[in-house]
Amino acid sequence: MPSQSPNIAASAVAGIRWNYLGGVCASLCSVAIGIVLARILGPRPFGQVIIASTVYGFVNLFVDGGFSQALIQKPQLTPDQIRKTFTCQVTIGLLTTALVYVLAPFIAHRFHDPSAINVIRAMSAVILIQSTGLVSAALLRREMKFKRVQYAALASYLLGFLVIGIPLALYGAGVWSLVLAYLAQSTLNSILLYLAARHTLLPLFGFPDRSITSFGGTIIANNLVNWGHSNLDNLAASSLGPASLGLYGRGCNFAYQPVNTVVTALQSVLLSSAAKVQHNQRLMRDLTLAVMGIVFGLLGAAYATFAMNSATTIVGLYGDKWVGVIPLMIPFAIAMPFYGVHCLLGPILCGMGRPELEFWPQAISCALAAVAYFTAAHFSLISIAWALLFIMLLRFALIAAFTFRLLNISWGETFMLLSKRVGFSAAFGAINWCADQSLRSLHVAAGLRLGVLFALSMTLLGWAIWSASHIVFGRQAVTFMLSYAGHLPSRYASRLRFQSGLSASPALTNA
Repeated sequence: MPSQSPNIAASAVAGIRWNYLGGVCASLCSVAIGIVLARILGPRPFGQVIIASTVYGFVNLFVDGGFSQALIQKPQLTPDQIRKTFTCQVTIGLLTTALVYVLAPFIAHRFHDPSAINVIRAMSAVILIQSTGLVSAALLRREMKFKRVQYAALASYLLGFLVIGIPLALYGAGVWSLVLAYLAQSTLNSILLYLAARHTLLPLFGFPDRSITSFGGTIIANNLVNWGHSNLDNLAASSLGPASLGLYGRGCNFAYQPVNTVVTALQSVLLSSAAKVQHNQRLMRDLTLAVMGIVFGLLGAAYATFAMNSATTIVGLYGDKWVGVIPLMIPFAIAMPFYGVHCLLGPILCGMGRPELEFWPQAISCALAAVAYFTAAHFSLISIAWALLFIMLLRFALIAAFTFRLLNISWGETFMLLSKRVGFSAAFGAINWCADQSLRSLHVAAGLRLGVLFALSMTLLGWAIWSASHIVFGRQAVTFMLSYAGHLPSRYASRLRFQSGLSASPALTNA
């Protein structure tokens, strides 16, 4: 193992800690605020904002240009490279904002909602605002200063949606409460990121050097197909009307939120860490297997509970206006653990300097997704949800094939790792289902049932991780974590050694 690995491990552990602290706080705030706004506004305003978000999410791929990942991955940076990257991103942001503003009537027509024209135009400003903070965010992640990134994200979200969004919704502003909340959030986030990682604002026109643009071009291609995977189902659902899009989009948002909380915190750390130890194949192999076991174990348990208690979850959170989301939850819940593992293989490939290995599996599955989603849209929203499950399984299989070949990981090893996590997840979900049925027999209201189930599931999962991490995560993950036991809480490290059958030893304790 390279001599710098302990320092990298310490930075990675600190980064993961702050990413998860910020991610969990942001996720809890998002769920709570989203529940309030959903109950006040109903499905249609969310459908209109999804239209605008889909558009600016697409053009943001070109605004970033893949340069952010290139700045993180490049071994050495010069001030001129930073200036050129910032100038390029802001210039593209300005041009694309103007383009979306002009094309707003055409876009609204394509989404079958002419009333969304002004929403799209107002939301187009988010493109320019976000472009001003991209370089600062990349520089912070490059130095693994994830604490400041999380501070900016959480503070800006609270200002946008708690201070502005909810009061305006209560006042009767409708969809504009969401629009102004997004604009305020984007503005404050960019300001806070820049204050945390200042760089000169003097423009330097011209594209960054070839190494950055070449790497960034591959990242753009990957991001384009990722955008397709994230939005083609919404585009298909939009053909059923804005209310249906609101139902489907809100269901997707709720389903993706837990997995994104888990994987987003890991993605940036994995990219930065993999870039620093990319030539140590054995370490990357062990890291990949450990991450797969940990992520699938956590997400499998959460989504098994979600799938088996979807009616209690949706009605308890959002109320009767959103019962149309309930049938979508089973395919969503099955898909999410595979999506979570897939999302972590991309940063590993990118950090190892092989982003092209992510592109081809993504492109193939994206082309099939377009056919699957728009065909399913001729039937119902439920059909689109099941098509999403099929595509998620295909995406995982394709990108895993490339990753496993690069790192010499066998499919048999992977099958055993994931199948054991599936077994644990099914048992975990069944326990919570029995609890839900017992509460139903006592005629407990949905909201109260959900609160009891949440407390029960968190307690059970915490106990399982403490007492049987080798069952929840797998022995590969436990062994990998023990190799960095010095960066873990001492009592938990002792539990891991006991579970793995290892006696406490100075070599492991200080590794």
